[in-house]
Amino acid sequence: MEEEYRSISPLYMQRLKEQVEDALWNLFDKSKYRQVEEYVGRWYESDDFNYENFSIYRKDDHIDLGRTLAGMPNDILIKVAADIGVETPGLLPCIPVMKNVLNQNNANAYANFERAVKNVYDYPDQSVALAASTLEGIFKTILQNIDPEVSIGNLSLSDLTNKTVKKLVDSCEPSAPQEIRTLSTQLRGLGSTIDNLRSDKSTAHGKAAGEYVVDDALWAEAVVNATATLGLLLWRLYERFCAKAEEESSAQPFSTYGGDIPF
Repeated sequence: MEEEYRSISPLYMQRLKEQVEDALWNLFDKSKYRQVEEYVGRWYESDDFNYENFSIYRKDDHIDLGRTLAGMPNDILIKVAADIGVETPGLLPCIPVMKNVLNQNNANAYANFERAVKNVYDYPDQSVALAASTLEGIFKTILQNIDPEVSIGNLSLSDLTNKTVKKLVDSCEPSAPQEIRTLSTQLRGLGSTIDNLRSDKSTAHGKAAGEYVVDDALWAEAVVNATATLGLLLWRLYERFCAKAEEESSAQPFSTYGGDIPF
């Protein structure tokens, strides 16, 4: 990923670095220097052969945050920005953003997605199965939050995708252009395809000798990226749905005594 982000405009990265620095200082209320240093330290990696993914600089017995961020590789700084909620316009780091959404809203789905990303190259078929489980988790979260009475325990990923798309695109976005509605039909197909891959081309449900399982990291990488794209789109639509519902609720006129205003 570092190579992919190496050519980003230096001016863009400088401005992003300043936004990340401000956001980190505002993130913690007490013991800011210690907590900021602990947080940055969680991104730090090194080994016994003088390798480190970036340097942590210190000044006056505490972290020199500006200098440390300035020396971070672009990909790590972008991941940090996504993790703490700093917008990265013009970039779509969907994997770290997806992780951030899952980490805040569904711990099990977050764990599945973490493993899906890690297994892409060594265990591609397991990565596909975990990506499908991630989508199941995030769609169940959306549907249960919209309607706590809905029964979704035994629904397949295909059915969960259909219900989520219907609720968030077909029903809640009347102003969406026809092309977006057409795309929503294709989103249903995407969820079903990932479901079929998990069922037919991974070892999630067992395989007989000689049956094909996904054994190419490129296919697993495509599924994980598609999972992040589909999951994020529907989660953002869910956030819009919640904001719209809250706005409509707050717009209701105050009334008591059977609807009459008491003055």
